[in-house]
Amino acid sequence: MPTPAETLETLLADFERGNPSAGANLRSLIKTTPELETRMLTAIGDGHLDKFKPLDPALRARGVLGGFDSKDDSIALPIDVLEASGADPRKANTLRMVFGHEIEHSIHKTDIARTAESTKQEIARIAGSPSPHDYTDVLRNHNDNARLREANDQIAGFNVLAAHVRRENPDATPEQLNEKLYASAPQMRQYFDVGLDADGKQTYAPKAGLTIGANGQIAVNANNIEAMGTYFYDRNRYPELYTQRNLGEAYRAEQEAAKADPSRPTPEVKVDLQALKLPGLALPPGFSDSSPALAPPAPRAPPESAPRPAEPATRSPFLDPSARSPDEPSGNDRAYFQMVRDRLPEQVPDHAVAHAVLQAKRGGLEADQVDPGKIGLHDGKIWIGANTPGFHVSVDPKQAPPMEQVQRELQTLPSAQPAAPAVATEEVQSPGGRSR
Repeated sequence: MPTPAETLETLLADFERGNPSAGANLRSLIKTTPELETRMLTAIGDGHLDKFKPLDPALRARGVLGGFDSKDDSIALPIDVLEASGADPRKANTLRMVFGHEIEHSIHKTDIARTAESTKQEIARIAGSPSPHDYTDVLRNHNDNARLREANDQIAGFNVLAAHVRRENPDATPEQLNEKLYASAPQMRQYFDVGLDADGKQTYAPKAGLTIGANGQIAVNANNIEAMGTYFYDRNRYPELYTQRNLGEAYRAEQEAAKADPSRPTPEVKVDLQALKLPGLALPPGFSDSSPALAPPAPRAPPESAPRPAEPATRSPFLDPSARSPDEPSGNDRAYFQMVRDRLPEQVPDHAVAHAVLQAKRGGLEADQVDPGKIGLHDGKIWIGANTPGFHVSVDPKQAPPMEQVQRELQTLPSAQPAAPAVATEEVQSPGGRSR
């Protein structure tokens, strides 16, 4: 029987035959990152890693960087990033973090499968029970478990990259190491605050609640798990992804229960989106939001003695600085808006352009990451593409909310967001489901 080291060599050789350049870089990446190789050997020894394969192009086009697939115990990686990683240290470092995360998922495969199966069984139980059917608790429990797991496994990915950065900078002070970590890969930026010292020099400090040791490592403890849950799981919108997936499972379970007993009365099916901290999330047909009212209706204002003069239709705080108030778009947002506005036809309204900018920023595309040549209107949608191949946002102008709402939502965005999730959603669907 081959040893884990012999099996790893076989996996690398198999991948390299189909992807010569990417495979050679993958081999080099693993051999220069002993922490990664050690965890891979553990996963192979546990029987949880059997294959390396290219990431599905459709997932890559959505900005995904990797995934663990329990169906064939494989780790999928982006070929374009792998091919470029030999000449681009930041791309190699991105892969170190992604790989470190995915390896942890493969090692914890059994626990992930147990959680997924428990959730599926509870959903089936609720669907077959008397009305009302309330899915709030099962959705919340799954999200809580997933948050702990994802945070733990992202700490593992962080530490794999941090060990590599420390190895390249053995004499760096903690302050210097923080700067090196921040610059090592775009995915590291979400864990640091950038400021200025008294001399105007930039400083780099871990986000509030996140403690990074002198060796650059994050210890796995309650405080760091919670902080990583905030900066990785929450900000990369994992709660929406997991909840939407489980809502789909609940919808299928409701349909199956109705077919099994056609004579039963139609049940009330509800979810408290406020309790899940996901207000406004789209629900399947027949599901209702049971969230309590957030506030009583505001009293109507008395009629004015004289109507206000109508504002010019073209007056936009993005285009006219005099229209701005302190809580309206910043200069950076206005410059971003103007870049997109200049490359779209005049018939696209300003509020739709602003909405496209908002969605791009939510997706992690800041202005300096956008390729102006990839901005345009195609098939009725606004497209904003990144310098990095595969990263883009498309927005339907017809679905854009009013300008005032866009402005408010821009103000609520974090000051800095990652260029893309470090990894895709990780989930083991049972039986035979696909993890992404």
